[in-house]
Amino acid sequence: MVAKKKKHELYRKITHSEYKGIKKIGDKGPQSWLPKIISQLDDVVYKGRMGYEIVNDEFIKKSPNAHILPQIGGGVALLAIVLYTYFSIKEDSFGEGFDLFLYFFSWSILIFFIIYYYTMPKKEIIFNRMEGTVTFPGWMWNKNITMPFDKIKFSYTTGGPNMIGAYQLQLVRPDKAGSILFFPFGAMDCYQELSIITWYMDKNRPLPPHKDFDLYREKDFQRRKKKKFPKPLYRSRIPTPEATPEQQAERERYWKG
Repeated sequence: MVAKKKKHELYRKITHSEYKGIKKIGDKGPQSWLPKIISQLDDVVYKGRMGYEIVNDEFIKKSPNAHILPQIGGGVALLAIVLYTYFSIKEDSFGEGFDLFLYFFSWSILIFFIIYYYTMPKKEIIFNRMEGTVTFPGWMWNKNITMPFDKIKFSYTTGGPNMIGAYQLQLVRPDKAGSILFFPFGAMDCYQELSIITWYMDKNRPLPPHKDFDLYREKDFQRRKKKKFPKPLYRSRIPTPEATPEQQAERERYWKG
């Protein structure tokens, strides 16, 4: 009897494979979805390490900044409470009406974010290159979501009138509200961010041009060679070369690009 191969500790079972229901928040329709294509990487220069927990030829694991929301929200609420208390003491009046409502509302927001900070579920982002899946956090107390990469809808921020904050990569969650998750990957804009992610998630291409992958290039090349270099999964507008001219020549017997 052949023993089943044990799943890697970073393997996550698919929870969603499609989008259902009405989306109103982040899903603005097909015109807003970014195509999964490798392009516009000329200006991306990774001089340092990615700084993620795990970076290799099979997985990338990074910790999402889930703690930032309760810290910022709680901090703003606490500041409002402090300012209200200060001016109330200074004017020897605790206020009334709408001002008093804002005071107690700030307290409720502060308590809410304190509770959320200490009770929110574990949040994680995992790129599973071999399985072609991405795990990302659900909204607030919702569990993490794991979807096939080719099914995920990626969009971008439009920013303000002066374009500040525009073209940041965001992911549309497959929940009923179509909530969004900002999805930065260290590149200059949403197009380059998704390009580098797509390149990594295309297991039929060589690893992306980042030194964190250098230790795994030979192993990855031999894996693809053993399978006779299957065709790429996603299109590319730029060359995706192998690590050496010899490897490049060997691969080009099957496909170029």
